[in-house]
Amino acid sequence: MYDDLLEQVTALKGQRTPFVLATVVACKPPTSAKPGAKAIVQADGSFNGWVGGSCAQPIVTQEALKALKDGRSRLLVLAPNPDEVDFPLEGVVAIPMVCQSEGTLAIYLEPFLPKPELVVIGQSPMARSLVTLGRAVGFYVCVCDPSATAEMFPHAEAIGKDLESMKGQIGPRSYVVVATTGHYDEEAIATVVGSDARYIGLVASPRRGRAVMEYLRGKGIPNEALQRVKYPAGLDVGALTPEEIALSILTEIVQKMRAEGEVVQAEPVAQTAPPEATDPVCRMTVNVAAYLLSRPFEPLVGPVYRQIIDLGSPQDSQWVIPGGSSGDPLSPHYSDQLEDWRWGRYHPMHPGSDAWQAILELFPSSR
Repeated sequence: MYDDLLEQVTALKGQRTPFVLATVVACKPPTSAKPGAKAIVQADGSFNGWVGGSCAQPIVTQEALKALKDGRSRLLVLAPNPDEVDFPLEGVVAIPMVCQSEGTLAIYLEPFLPKPELVVIGQSPMARSLVTLGRAVGFYVCVCDPSATAEMFPHAEAIGKDLESMKGQIGPRSYVVVATTGHYDEEAIATVVGSDARYIGLVASPRRGRAVMEYLRGKGIPNEALQRVKYPAGLDVGALTPEEIALSILTEIVQKMRAEGEVVQAEPVAQTAPPEATDPVCRMTVNVAAYLLSRPFEPLVGPVYRQIIDLGSPQDSQWVIPGGSSGDPLSPHYSDQLEDWRWGRYHPMHPGSDAWQAILELFPSSR
């Protein structure tokens, strides 16, 4: 199983896909997961592996998504009484896990985030210096030029020939430098200025830069878009050689990246945030979908199942009786005793929902 996870880690890194590797590093029995247990959590909330049962998994997923957002590793401690956990250290997150086992888990969450992308357009000596230094600094370096070759740019991780095809790969974590040195400056800027790039720089003198901007305005490109272009690219450090100018450009990019809190975070996922609810037994905040899928469908008392409809108060709850009717209100007596119920499984699903019907298909005897 762990070999499969490590293969997935390699594949995700190769695809520049952000993920978190969760590893159990310590435990206090009884716990179902032991030290060394691992799981992978991706930006869409998908979970592959094993670091504990249904009490642990939703919390691990929740904290892993936070790690993807801020780019910081953390040690997650799940304990019955987190206030008693003596970890007064930065990077330690203690969360209550009030499960019947009453065990404790320490899980290390390590985010793996794609490197920031440096897109260099052109094949000038300036472009070559940018590619070499950019790779050394830690960028994922792409080159775009019709005459670019691997021999010309041995440090580039991707080489493209066509500006239009390259444009589709530029995103909000891309830093673009046009280093065409007068050969097709206008065409390159016109192609990338409408992209989501975080930085667009033009290697040109102030006079040449103004001429390029004026030409593009005449071609109908809005002034607001052209104002995104920094020219001359780089900080004014008195640089003279291609290597020095490349260094000043990368310094400007890193300065902008750090000032804006760039952590090379995951690309935005086009989806609605999963609903969360408070588990009525252990009082943890859980992802509803993950919670339901991770819980076995078990009886509470004999043939009677209990369901939470509105993820709200006990008064909104109903009995679901296999072979009988559903919809009878929960009796006030049992509503008052909810805090004392330390057993059973609770399912925040409406009887008419797709998820509820899916469980009925899996467990026909529950109808």
